[in-house]
Amino acid sequence: MDQKLSRMKEYLEEQVAQCAQARAQLMADDRGDEANFQAIQGNVYGIFSTILKVAVEQNPDNPQGVEGFFLKKLEEIPAHWVEAREKATTRGDEIAAHLERLKLEAAEDVSCTFRAIWGAKA
Repeated sequence: MDQKLSRMKEYLEEQVAQCAQARAQLMADDRGDEANFQAIQGNVYGIFSTILKVAVEQNPDNPQGVEGFFLKKLEEIPAHWVEAREKATTRGDEIAAHLERLKLEAAEDVSCTFRAIWGAKA
């Protein structure tokens, strides 16, 4: 589990750092909206980094427990964003819908990477 955990932690930390770097560059280029999009996605990676830490704390020396906890959160958390996106679309709020899509894209990226590293089933 240690190697899988290290790889996943490293991946999430890299994603947070990449988003922060992209955000800083976009801000320097006076592209505030796009910078905010990077911040949102960086926050999603940060959320799942925290979730991974909690999964390990609650399931010490239990790789299956870590996997189950993390996968459950990968379903629960984005479900709220799907609902928010649908509500925004219904009321014609394209900006809010786009922000929720950004969150969902980052969550899907986390999910695919976790499954690849952990060998988890869909």
